[in-house]
Amino acid sequence: MRFFHAIAMLAAAALPCLGASARNLNARSGTDAPPRLYLVQNFWGFDSLRSKDTPWTREQALAEIKAAGFDAVDVWGSGMSDVDADAWKALAGKYGLGMGMEGGPNRPEDLPALIATARRLGSPYLDLHVSNYFLPEKEATELLRALSEGCKREDIAMVTQTHRGRVTQDLIRTVGYAQAIPDLRFDLDLSHYFVAGEIGGTPGAEAQKRFDVLMERAVMLDGRVSNGEQVQIDMGPDADNEQTRVFAGLWKRVMIGWLKTANRGDLFPFRVELGPPGYAILDPAGREVSDRWGQQKLMARLVERLWNEAVREAGWGQAHVGGR
Repeated sequence: MRFFHAIAMLAAAALPCLGASARNLNARSGTDAPPRLYLVQNFWGFDSLRSKDTPWTREQALAEIKAAGFDAVDVWGSGMSDVDADAWKALAGKYGLGMGMEGGPNRPEDLPALIATARRLGSPYLDLHVSNYFLPEKEATELLRALSEGCKREDIAMVTQTHRGRVTQDLIRTVGYAQAIPDLRFDLDLSHYFVAGEIGGTPGAEAQKRFDVLMERAVMLDGRVSNGEQVQIDMGPDADNEQTRVFAGLWKRVMIGWLKTANRGDLFPFRVELGPPGYAILDPAGREVSDRWGQQKLMARLVERLWNEAVREAGWGQAHVGGR
């Protein structure tokens, strides 16, 4: 295993954009353990579950998340009070869960409060939904650069969410940000680009060469499968339909590439997040056509399998067993 890791480190030194800075910008566990998967469930994915009229409480949701083998729960931190952050951390700790955090900065001045909340929660990453799509490209690049530099100074792993309605909505523009800001790293949610590009199967050459740029910079993944028309579709009872296999192949490629440059103590967050309506598709009676929590648990097992395959193929990393 150490031999394979040494070879991976030598190969990383030859990569044009990544090298040492990529290794230093990963989320970290604070331990000396081999790099591992940090399997996260977004609390937003519990909105309207069990049902809209009888939703689970926070505590009930966290009990479900723990029982399903997740490592952590992710919450929206913008505007969160210290009291609420402490309550979240205490409740997650009660169930043996870590925390993750995302937020929505519109200017560099928003960053200190987000960093403070992420640290209070104990999140190993800060996932940023940056501004909105109508921010001109030059200003968006300057904002992303300022946020990235601010997080580096504070030694917190910043991941930029690829998302509709944000500065990262457009695939070509987002590739431009990556080329302009060598230290920019992504939480890559491919589903948004599949919808924007109306990609209904395996990406074509033009899309894939741009995906490759972002996949090389991805240090976190968001879990959702799109068919190019809907942002979120059912994966079937075994998470093995045609479009799920496309996404699984792309996710695994990201995992293998990340492992080849990962150091001891590094974490690879994968956040499962199947959204409520209108992400979730409804039937004419207003009922969700998919078992959303069942699908999220199914995705967790798929991701775990892909990660363990990636560890074997990369020759480096710690296998994931549900809840660890």
